[in-house]
Amino acid sequence: MAIVRPSDRLDRADVRAALAKGLAFLERVQLDGGEFRVVTSLRRDMAGDCEPDPSIFPTALIAHCLSFAPAANLMRDRGLAFLLAQRDRHGLWRHWTRDHPFFRQLPPDMDDTCCVSAALAAAGSTDGADPALLIANRDAQGMFLTWIMPRARWTGRAHMRVTLPQLRHLVTLWFFFKKTSAAPGDVDAGVNANCLHYLGSFPGDGRVVERLVEILRRDGEPDADKWYENPFVLWYFFARALGGRSEEARSLLLARLDAATPTSALEIALSVAARLYCGAMPSDELIDALLARQSSDGSWPRAPVYFGGRERRRDGSLAPAHPDTPHWGSEELTTGFCIEALARVSRTEAA
Repeated sequence: MAIVRPSDRLDRADVRAALAKGLAFLERVQLDGGEFRVVTSLRRDMAGDCEPDPSIFPTALIAHCLSFAPAANLMRDRGLAFLLAQRDRHGLWRHWTRDHPFFRQLPPDMDDTCCVSAALAAAGSTDGADPALLIANRDAQGMFLTWIMPRARWTGRAHMRVTLPQLRHLVTLWFFFKKTSAAPGDVDAGVNANCLHYLGSFPGDGRVVERLVEILRRDGEPDADKWYENPFVLWYFFARALGGRSEEARSLLLARLDAATPTSALEIALSVAARLYCGAMPSDELIDALLARQSSDGSWPRAPVYFGGRERRRDGSLAPAHPDTPHWGSEELTTGFCIEALARVSRTEAA
């Protein structure tokens, strides 16, 4: 793949200033324990009052974004220390933090676990989850299952040793799947992309790559993942997983990004970063639009990155979300993606 190199037009004082302001904002608002705040809202635009909801995923994503900005290493390391304190005894992660009232009501999952592990790996740490354990958490077609839990088949000694103790809490598991849109057999495209991003090459990875590329071929993003309804979020995850693996995926993703118009700072940042993962430099207009949306305190406006999911119908399509479905995002999370975008356009970056 061609190397994306910064041009003089992107070696700009305004880009450097915006990056510095964004980093200063995150440093001010990072919690004492290293966590970055996330809030939840029933409104898709997240306007008005939102409720704090301490969770693993936002800090994992922000820590990965900060890996592109060397000036943020200390801040990133505080975030990683928080994440390591949240892992279970098997080296896995759940959605909520240990002190969250619902922490024990859900099993560990591949999305949080792989995103935390990828952030650790980007910092040079080997403290991420055991790849062999994660690779065992696949279905008969070789796709990663979202939930790390017991299966009615042999999944290997390590996987069984980790998951069989969950049977002691079978009623809790049953209520979790009964009361939410989650299902034990969930296979979600964004989750699979994040698994690929962490694991790299492994036996059988071609089946996951092909399934994700096939989703792009048939414009299947609307029904590809329960938890990500914004296509820009999916394209970002697909790009960082597939950008270095598949020429067809790069071509399809760039065509999607060229045809779509981002309307929020979050979408602009994700578009910039996804283009870079696919080996393409973003336009001046895209960078200017991102800079124009920065707030005076250095942040960028909150927008939902993920939400509470949708039921999957028997035909494989996803039903509309219930009106009471929560959305998660924060100024911190949007700012993390904006920092990644600006840091990467400011230096030589291999997509």
